[in-house]
Amino acid sequence: MSGVSLSLVSIVSDDIAALSDFYAKVFDLPELVEFRSDIFRGLALDGVTLGFSTPVVYELLKIEPWRDAKGAKQYLTFEAESDAEVERLVAKALGRGAQLLHEPYATYYGAWQAVLADPDGNVFRINHFRA
Repeated sequence: MSGVSLSLVSIVSDDIAALSDFYAKVFDLPELVEFRSDIFRGLALDGVTLGFSTPVVYELLKIEPWRDAKGAKQYLTFEAESDAEVERLVAKALGRGAQLLHEPYATYYGAWQAVLADPDGNVFRINHFRA
């Protein structure tokens, strides 16, 4: 083990309140109120902060050339406890405005998984590894 861990994953959005609310409600994630600002929201996710930043982050981080990136270059995978939980979370996400990109299916590596896009168009998966 290298001693390195993932601490924060951020999604850029014009409406951080709405998008963080989508993930908070679909996955029952509490807000990290101490991080709340006009340009950031954070949700607690099993030791990782799921963050939401306004587009000002491109300037703050000096990453302006990536402002207009197109396509799914990254995606999040949320691990569910069972196949049935995958189905329940997919329905919950769809009810909150997600788009189903790939219906739940058995993967070649032994998982039950669905692929969706959140209301901003960011791709994410809901997965259950079948041990």
